Parts: sequence; C-alpha cells; structure tokens
Amino acid sequence: MVTVRTFNIRWVKLLVSASACFTLTVLCTGYVLSKLMSTNLVHVLDRRVDRSLGDQFSEEVQRFPDTFWHEFAPSRQSTNEHNQIILIRRPKGIDLDPKPVTLVANISLAGLGLAGSELPASRPPQCVLLGFGKCGTSALLEFLDLHPQIVTLDWEIDYFCERMYPKYDLQWYVQRMPPSYSDQITIEKSPCYIVEHDSHIRMHAMNSSLKIMVIIRDPITRLLSEYGHYYATETYWGRPAVSFEERVYNHKTKEFRTAQILKVGDYSPHFEHLLKVFPRNQILIIDGDKLVTDPLSQVRLVEEFLGLQHEVSKQDIYFDNAKGFFCMKLRNSGETKCLGKSKGRQHVQIDANFKKKLIEFFAPYNEQFFKLVGQKFDWLK
Repeated sequence: MVTVRTFNIRWVKLLVSASACFTLTVLCTGYVLSKLMSTNLVHVLDRRVDRSLGDQFSEEVQRFPDTFWHEFAPSRQSTNEHNQIILIRRPKGIDLDPKPVTLVANISLAGLGLAGSELPASRPPQCVLLGFGKCGTSALLEFLDLHPQIVTLDWEIDYFCERMYPKYDLQWYVQRMPPSYSDQITIEKSPCYIVEHDSHIRMHAMNSSLKIMVIIRDPITRLLSEYGHYYATETYWGRPAVSFEERVYNHKTKEFRTAQILKVGDYSPHFEHLLKVFPRNQILIIDGDKLVTDPLSQVRLVEEFLGLQHEVSKQDIYFDNAKGFFCMKLRNSGETKCLGKSKGRQHVQIDANFKKKLIEFFAPYNEQFFKLVGQKFDWLK
C-alpha cells in the first residue's frame, strides 16, 4: 500500500498550497459579500489584510517601536554587547511545537487513503545557516536539498534580525518553516544573522543546542562577487555604476574605504561574538571557495556535522560545461536543476598591482581570523 512517505515533500507543499488557496478564495468571497451589506468595503478589506499577517505577539507581549529605549523594553529582554537592552523570546508552551498542515491538506491526504500515516508539519529549524553575503548560502542550500533527510526554507525570512524580530513571535516563525517529517532536519538561512550580533543571542534564547553553519570565502573573491551584484543592479535600473576600484579605494586619500569593505570582509568581529554565544563544537565553517570547485566535499562536511549518512553523491551533482558551474540531478524526477542566472557571474578583472594592494590590506585581518577559529584557508594566492 502506498504511504505518505513515498510522496516527495515538494508535492505535499504544492497540494497544501493549491487546496488552501482554493478554499481561502471561496471563504473570502463569501465573507466579503456578506460584509458589504453592512460594512464599508475599505474597512472589510483592511481587516482581511490585517488577519493575513498572522499573530504578531502573544497577548502578554506588548507592541513596541522597532528602535526602542530602555524604558520601553518588554519584560522578556537581555543585554547585548553594547550594554543595550534587547528583546528576546524564550520558548514557552507550544511555541516550538510542530505546526501540522492545514485541515484542507489533511482532508486531501485522507482522500488518498493515507489518513493514518504521519503528516508533514512545520517544525523549528535544528540548524541555521549564517552568511556571509555573496559567499554561496543559496547554492549550499540547493545542494543540501538533495539529501532526503534535509528540508530547507527557500526564502530568507530574516526572523532574528532587527527588522523582523520585534514584530513576530516564535509561533509565527515556526509556521513559516517548510513542511517536514519528524526524522528530517529543517534548515533556514539569512546573511543578516552573522553581521547583526543580536541575532546570535536571539537564536540561542530559542534553542541553546541549535547547530550553526557559517559560510565564508576569500574576502577579495567575496568583494568581487558583491561588486558584480551591485553592477548588475545599477545597470538593470539604468543608473551609472562606478568602477570596482572607485568603489573600494579612495584615490584622493590613497586609502581603502574600510568602513564599506570591512563591515563584511573582516570576519573576526562577527565570529568573536558568535563564539561568546555558541560553543565551537556547534559551529561548522563552510568554505565557499571549495563549494564552487568541489561542492560535494562541503555537502559531506554538513552531513557529518548533522549526524546524517552520506546520501548525496557524484551522481547527484555534475559540472555543466556550458554554464561553467555545478548543477544537480533530481532523483525523483530525473530532471536537472541549475542555479539562477544571477549565480555564476563572471567577476570583473582587476589590475595586478591593485590586487596586490588588496592582498596586503586583507592579510592581517585574515591571519587574525585563522587564529580565532583554529583553521587556515587557502586564500590570497
């Protein structure tokens, strides 16, 4: 007899989305028609939009400004590295309990004769991938998605960062996770988690046993990738883009624009704070450069870190000569999948003398980082 475990999780998500959308459309139509008889249309629509946002706080937690002073801080709070009071949420009650798929999905699966089987549910992540930006976070999750026991969130929720955390509670967060089974590991990622240090404290407050992965790469390569993104964006919108050298170096003062390039390019301050919050054995460092040249090696590091068997093999990941980077073969469908057009951009060529200046500039920061984490990386050659 067919069981629910034979269904690919992506088809389950599609079934949930399609059923929920149809039912919600019918309910909303009936609701709006009934309200139009006695209520102003604008008022009705406003209420529907408000409800679609979900519960932002449990009743005991008051709403407060995104940037707040000490006297406005709610009862659940902590002190960050700057001795500022910040909001934290420690789980209570059902905050982190699995959130089952909707009733609509249950009915649909029951109709397939699978009502007695385990149903997928949204679960809190057991592992979180932190940036740095332009180091390959999206690519890594694409490769990890090949593992049958790993489920990844395919968008950046930024929950623990300041722009989101004050607005939504832990139950809201868990409900946004992709459906998974009890023997699978959920992973989500956001580059802002590594550079916003308060995120480290908030993640620890949710789960002190949380496993953390951080992806890094040669800071010069990362800087070139960031410039490629900047150039493509400016060109798309018809705006003039400055050259790479102008963006990172001030020719008048003969100095690098340190405030801009070290915010992300100097990894040490961010790791120093992360190591104060999480023990080293809960942190895995992924080499973003090796992810480009040998992705399978980094996937296997993750499998070992998460205590999973090696399921992803050379048959799942192959090099596409036409595209110039690695792609994937999907086991269930036999189809191939490659990263989007924005990935694998050619980096701008820089003058050899200027590159030498960059290497000299980054050298002390890199050495400090190597000592901090107890690892060396094959950079700046």
